[in-house]
Amino acid sequence: MKRILCLCSSLILWGCASTVHIPQELTLYFSPEQTSLTAEQNRKITRFLDNHPYHQLTALVAPAAMEDPFKALVQGQKRIQAVSQISDDREIPLLLKYAPKQTADTLILMRQ
Repeated sequence: MKRILCLCSSLILWGCASTVHIPQELTLYFSPEQTSLTAEQNRKITRFLDNHPYHQLTALVAPAAMEDPFKALVQGQKRIQAVSQISDDREIPLLLKYAPKQTADTLILMRQ
């Protein structure tokens, strides 16, 4: 009985110690006038999706830092189009959420 308990304890400790950190989210920052992805942002998204299998992603889209709220919303929608295309190419469903209180000019991808 002691051997079984020692073995189980050892396996649990070894499993906890060898766990690989899987990023749960990726934050992208945009310049105020930017509507498409830069090569670096595209590479980060590709690496984020390639490293781990996903069944669904959630994209939290912040408005752009603009005075006109409608233009800020449209700018945010333009930014998500490229991300949406990447997820479509990989057949990963993407749930889009508008996050008006999120830091302006950011987009956060979260794994589900």
